[in-house]
Amino acid sequence: MSASKNIKHSKLWLLLTGTVSITISTAITFGQWKSQNQIEILDAIGEGGLAIMSLIWLVATLLSRPAGRVTTALSCGLTLMHTSLLLDCLDEFLTLDHIHPTLSSLEAFPAFLGMIVMSFAMYWWYQEQTYLNLTLLKKERHFREHTFTDYVTGLYSARYMEKQINNEFKMLESKNKPFCVAMFDLNAYSQFCFKYGIAKGEELLRNTGQLITLHTRGCDLTCRYAGDKFVVLFPDTSYKTAHTIAGRVCEAAKKHYQYDDDLTTINAMTLSSSCIEISSQTVSSDVFKQLISQLQQSKQAA
Repeated sequence: MSASKNIKHSKLWLLLTGTVSITISTAITFGQWKSQNQIEILDAIGEGGLAIMSLIWLVATLLSRPAGRVTTALSCGLTLMHTSLLLDCLDEFLTLDHIHPTLSSLEAFPAFLGMIVMSFAMYWWYQEQTYLNLTLLKKERHFREHTFTDYVTGLYSARYMEKQINNEFKMLESKNKPFCVAMFDLNAYSQFCFKYGIAKGEELLRNTGQLITLHTRGCDLTCRYAGDKFVVLFPDTSYKTAHTIAGRVCEAAKKHYQYDDDLTTINAMTLSSSCIEISSQTVSSDVFKQLISQLQQSKQAA
C-alpha cells in the first residue's frame, strides 16, 4: 500500500505543494530581480506576512477537517488566495514588466477566483452545520435519562422506546391519532465484526444511528432496539409517509461507507427495514414482534 493513502487529504496537500512550487519557480524563471533601492522592506514584510498567515489557515484546515466537499472547496479557495498573496510578495523582489507592462496586475485574479470558491464552501459549511444542529436537536427530543440511553450509539434504548410507544397509545385512545413504527436491521453485521473487530463494529453502529437520525424528521424518535437493529417512532404519521421515510433511510445507507485506518473503503452500509401502522390498542412487545416478523419475511423474500 502506498504511503500517500496514509496521509489525510493527500491530493489536497499535493495541490498545495505543487501550486506553491510552480508559482515560485515561474516567478524566478521569468522575472527579473529588482535592485536593492527598489525594494520596499515594509511592504515586503507585510505582504509576506499575509502569505504566511494564509498558508497557516490552509494547513490548519487540512489538519483539522474531515474529507468532503466543504474541506475541498475551502482548501482550493485558500490555495488560490495564497497564490495571489505569494505573487504579491514576490512582486516586491521580482518584476515582469520586461515581458508585458500589465502582467503584474494579474496577481489578484487567483484571489478573486478563490473568494468565489470559498463562497460556495461557506454555503456548504452552513448546510453541514445545520444538519449537525438538527442531529443534536433530534437527540434531545425528550429529556435524556441515562437509564434509557444506549452507551454504544448514544441513542435511546429499547426500554425508552417502549415508554414512548405507550405514550402514543394514550394519544391514540384519547385523540384517535394513529402512528407508525419502523425497524431497521444492519445487514451482515456479524460478518463485519468478525472481519474488522468489535471496535469497528461499534463504530458502524454509531454511524448507522446517526445516519437514521439525520434522514428522519425532527418529530421522529430513533432508538437502538438490540444488537444491529434500530427502531424509529413516527408520531401522528400515516403509513405511506413513514414507509417513504424508511425507504429514504435505506437509500441513503447505500451511499455511506466505512473506512479502515488507512482511509480505504471497507464496507457499504446496507439496511433492511419493516414498517407498520398502529391504529388500535396493543402492547409495545407485540409491536416489536410484528416488526421483527415482517423484517425476517422481507429479508427472506430478498
